[in-house]
Amino acid sequence: QVFEVRSSPRQTHVTEINVINDYNTFAPFRCAFLPGSSAAYSVTPDAGTMNRRSGEPVNVVVRYTPQESGTIQEAILIFETEDMKKAYHFIGST
Repeated sequence: QVFEVRSSPRQTHVTEINVINDYNTFAPFRCAFLPGSSAAYSVTPDAGTMNRRSGEPVNVVVRYTPQESGTIQEAILIFETEDMKKAYHFIGST
């Protein structure tokens, strides 16, 4: 999934992603940006436990805070459990 985000320098754009478990079991997860991703992005939570498929999704919050204007800043976020992996591509501009 691709997200195009836009923010003024030193302002924060917030993207919320509801991640639903693909399986009907509780599952520990971790969530992090791939190496090489822009430092203008941050994510919470970075780890925890997912509910079952029928339960509440995990609300992942990605913040984009560019420090300068005029550059495209990209990041790839990986959300994974032992049994599933989801990737989110962020393209940020000012």
